[in-house]
Amino acid sequence: MIVYHFTSSEFTLRAMRDRRLKIARINELNDPFQLCATDFSDADARIKLEAFKNQANDRYGAICFCENYHDPVLWSHYADHQRGVALVFEIPDDLMIPVHYQPERFRSDVDAAMQRGGFSEPDLKAFIAAKFASWQYEKEIRMMCRLHDHFCQIDSSGKKVYFESLSLDDSFGLDSLKLIGLIRGVRCDLKPADIASELLAVDTLLVQDARLDSSSFQIVAGEAYPVNGVRSFSACCFRV
Repeated sequence: MIVYHFTSSEFTLRAMRDRRLKIARINELNDPFQLCATDFSDADARIKLEAFKNQANDRYGAICFCENYHDPVLWSHYADHQRGVALVFEIPDDLMIPVHYQPERFRSDVDAAMQRGGFSEPDLKAFIAAKFASWQYEKEIRMMCRLHDHFCQIDSSGKKVYFESLSLDDSFGLDSLKLIGLIRGVRCDLKPADIASELLAVDTLLVQDARLDSSSFQIVAGEAYPVNGVRSFSACCFRV
């Protein structure tokens, strides 16, 4: 499946250089109702669901993508006000969780889940796929990640940060994320030479330049052109 990940120019260069994307923690996702889309007006259910959310945050994260890149609101919200890029990925279909948008909260049998010993991973997938209808413009696709399977770094504040590795070659190999292209935003000042500087000499990445469509309120991309990397293997800091 082809999906799009919006980000800033700075994080684009970092992702290409380090061959990885940051995994968002559950409690960092921008929807305040994340994992709370169920109707939990009952106080006991609310306590149990909050405990489940905290447990899920310790064990899982997510990477967020979109089905397409055409909505200008996506670029303004997630690509540094049109100054960033949309990274184009090919990802195995079985790893993708389409988000379902709904006007009302759904009901979940919390007591039944507790009798089973707690919420299961399928429960988590159902929760993480549910968002309020106002988010529908995103057409979001999510990839859920078990944190203990991923590379972890400690940032300057002492916080654990997890990453999913990516590749630019012709096969998935061990990496689930295959970077196949890059779309520069309409205000992006990231030059092809900047992109080439973070790609290995054996890499070629297809790049497109976004523009405003002349007949609709959509963002469209021009013809793809190849950008060849210039970094040597000796300059590459391989991930552990």
